[in-house]
Amino acid sequence: MLTERTGIPVSLVPLVLAGFGVGSLVGSLLGGRIGDSRPHTATIVAPLATALILTALALVAGASTPTTILLILLGLFGLGANPVLISLAVRYAAHAPTLGSSLSVAAFNLGTAIASWIGGIALGTGLGTTGPVLVGAVIAALTLIPATALALIQRRRAAETSPELVNVLT
Repeated sequence: MLTERTGIPVSLVPLVLAGFGVGSLVGSLLGGRIGDSRPHTATIVAPLATALILTALALVAGASTPTTILLILLGLFGLGANPVLISLAVRYAAHAPTLGSSLSVAAFNLGTAIASWIGGIALGTGLGTTGPVLVGAVIAALTLIPATALALIQRRRAAETSPELVNVLT
């Protein structure tokens, strides 16, 4: 997409990807920080922002500056929830925290493999290079279903046991 659709020279692609990497690093740090106090907020905001960014990316993929900015933002939001999700997996695993952590990483890898396969199929459709981006937007949007359900369940449980903890957990 960067070279064919956006027209970014091959020599500049590593710089754009480095911007994505810096965004990912900052996003992981910020996501972890926010997740310490409001984990479910982080797990809802990240996929929501990711879906919106990917949708915008599909719409402006022909322009290099907006595409570059959106890719940096994608790194920022796209991976920002990962530390929080691992932390929640460890917390929910209670008596088997190492297993919870390893299963969450395995789930990330499985999701990456499946999404890459579906994105590859989309690449061969009439959507072309924006196909994988749109697949990512749909997957990110679908992530909101379990993330929101978990947040609501946790909020209800917290309200039943300790109403003053409700704001801390969400």
